[in-house]
Amino acid sequence: MTAQHVLVVEDDAALRQSILEVLLQAGYAATGVSDGISASERLHEGWALVLLDIGLPFVDGWRILESLEASRQPSVVVISARGAEGDKVRALDLGADDYLTKPFGAQELLARVRAVIRRSSATSVVRNVVRCGDVIVDLGARSVSRAGVEVRLSPTEWVLLAELAQHPGEVMDHRTLLGRVWGPGYIGDRPYLRTFIQRLRRKLEADPSDPRIIETVGRHGYRFGPMQ
Repeated sequence: MTAQHVLVVEDDAALRQSILEVLLQAGYAATGVSDGISASERLHEGWALVLLDIGLPFVDGWRILESLEASRQPSVVVISARGAEGDKVRALDLGADDYLTKPFGAQELLARVRAVIRRSSATSVVRNVVRCGDVIVDLGARSVSRAGVEVRLSPTEWVLLAELAQHPGEVMDHRTLLGRVWGPGYIGDRPYLRTFIQRLRRKLEADPSDPRIIETVGRHGYRFGPMQ
């Protein structure tokens, strides 16, 4: 099996080396860079995952995330000493798949890396096409289109959409979605879910402020399409 390639963008040399060692020992192929310019030059080299610090020299992590939003981006886990909820939501809203607050242990790091890469590489053996309005979700091909135009989704956006689309017209509660998409450790972390629902609506809805594809059902959860 070919090793998954991970780019570590961290300006603290000791921490960067520690992360690289943890990844290499776990069987990943890992490369480290120390600043935002170096990261920007290498982001599109086909990485399975990018571990991205926010406080970088020259070009900070926010600008890097912003530059990725309009393109087919790699999976990104932000690693940052900033633990405020607003920073986490901002990172997720800009396209990050997860957010890991420093300091963190080796096992927590590896668990996050495994989870994001698993979502990115997951495949479906069942071909099933779900339609809602002008949105078509092909679960087998892992593709989605709106009005005949392909919509590009991040791995986490796709997994969340697929969970909803597999149950059209049914209410999926917050805990279920968080557990299935992010894992049991995220069941109480609703900002993750709200942020990714908003990201999907911006890409799929004619009017994100009046959603018809992904509807909010009171305090219960979300539903793909109208009630059947």
